[in-house]
Amino acid sequence: MPSLNITLQGHSSIHQYPERAMIQITVESSGECEVATSNEVATTCIELRDAPKILCPRNEDGTSTANSAVTTFSASNTHITLKGPDAHRPRGNPMDRYRMYNAMVTFQVIFRDFSELHKFIEKMDGYSNARLDNLKWYLTDETKNAIGAELRKMAVQNAVAKANQYAQAIDSEDVTPVDSKEIEVGDIKFAESPERPIYRHSSGLNLTPQDIVLDSCVERLILRYLGFGV
Repeated sequence: MPSLNITLQGHSSIHQYPERAMIQITVESSGECEVATSNEVATTCIELRDAPKILCPRNEDGTSTANSAVTTFSASNTHITLKGPDAHRPRGNPMDRYRMYNAMVTFQVIFRDFSELHKFIEKMDGYSNARLDNLKWYLTDETKNAIGAELRKMAVQNAVAKANQYAQAIDSEDVTPVDSKEIEVGDIKFAESPERPIYRHSSGLNLTPQDIVLDSCVERLILRYLGFGV
């Protein structure tokens, strides 16, 4: 019985509202006195750290509770550097050298509650030595795995639908899958929703939650049409 093999691609895509927001904050100060500069950074850090700790109650095993606004909070140690033209090449009388100390601490906070995220950023904006460096929207691994399974199913169905269209064009109803191969679709993409107004922070970062776009592609779904007529 005559047959025809054809290679098709099946595609699928799902837009999902983010479940988490991870922000990175830097607290940084400079001054001629090392102790005063370090204390200035420490004071800001302590005041900024209080809110995430309150919003992140813990279970007995150390994990965040199911309804906590913050899931993870971490901070680096204070990093102190010496700046100035003679900082690394001392010359002349030590008492006459110009010295400028720089103290810096970085924070990373993961929010589940985005309204609390905005409140925290508003509080951070009240400190002249604190800045928002990065904001990332993402999904939990459990959600990504569940969506991935659905995406692969949809991609195969898309390829089969195309195959059936070819079969109808050549008056054949017998379509048999022969082989398939999934390919990587690249980095996760983000899409702004027209229903959500853009809230741009002074740092340039968009504080409006962006949909996460997940894609799947079946690269070589080969199907055989039996009994076609030409």
